[in-house]
Amino acid sequence: MNDQLFKGHFKGLDIAFSYAVTTTTVNEIVVRHNCDPAAAHILGRALTGALLSAAILPKDHRINVCWKYQGALRTIVADAGQDGTVRSFISPAQLGGAEDLDALYGNLGDLQVVTSHGGKILNSGTAPVSLHDAAKDLAFYHCVSDQVETGINAMIGFNPDPENPIRLCCGWMIQALPGTDLELFDRIRRRMDEPAFRERLAQDGDVETLAAKLIANEAGFDGFYMETCNPPRFVCPCSKEKMSAVVRTLPIAERMEIVKKKEDVSIRCQFCNHLYDLTIDECIVAWNEKAD
Repeated sequence: MNDQLFKGHFKGLDIAFSYAVTTTTVNEIVVRHNCDPAAAHILGRALTGALLSAAILPKDHRINVCWKYQGALRTIVADAGQDGTVRSFISPAQLGGAEDLDALYGNLGDLQVVTSHGGKILNSGTAPVSLHDAAKDLAFYHCVSDQVETGINAMIGFNPDPENPIRLCCGWMIQALPGTDLELFDRIRRRMDEPAFRERLAQDGDVETLAAKLIANEAGFDGFYMETCNPPRFVCPCSKEKMSAVVRTLPIAERMEIVKKKEDVSIRCQFCNHLYDLTIDECIVAWNEKAD
């Protein structure tokens, strides 16, 4: 199944939804970062949640989500656009040693969400999270910080193949629109976690079939509006020029040490894992550019 992204709303129920298949995109990012299965599981679901959230944004808007935890897992970052582009990383990328959820996530985490348009920050917020689940923590953030009732269900399955480890990654999100019956919304949100819907989500990429399973003949449902979005795809806009900007942030003492050692400076992009080498001469040019 190819990666795909949809958004829409249930007519008569005032509930918006988004649906994503992110298998190929998650596979590429997991392989790039050499994630073990535990890290791949968390990263894939977090990335899918970010894309589901981005899909319902206005045109050309982006969402940057940063999860920070206090256990063996420290940080997840997902930067997703309404256009389907996404990049992400997890630190550390090897988490197999964590014995349980408390050891993996710690007691309490923080989640920061920034939305932007054309590089300009439109709004940002931070909320404490404690659900020990990156996708559920993002849904909780939308509920308490954005004050929009939200449900997210993201699933991931694996292949016994290190070159192609992700068998399937997909997710579904619902959000309450103004005027939503919140009791009805909560009933549908709970239904998203039931085995019948999860099994269908893992097997069937047909949006209408999934919607029918989720709505289950709710009174007032009058069909749904659906829009096909650009498919998810990994894009990292890093470049050597942008890495030069990183070098310009180094303090004077570190710059002097670099010149003294006469060694190239290596900077690795956290999102795509590409390594950039800058010569001493290139570093000096970058430093002089800042002085201008």
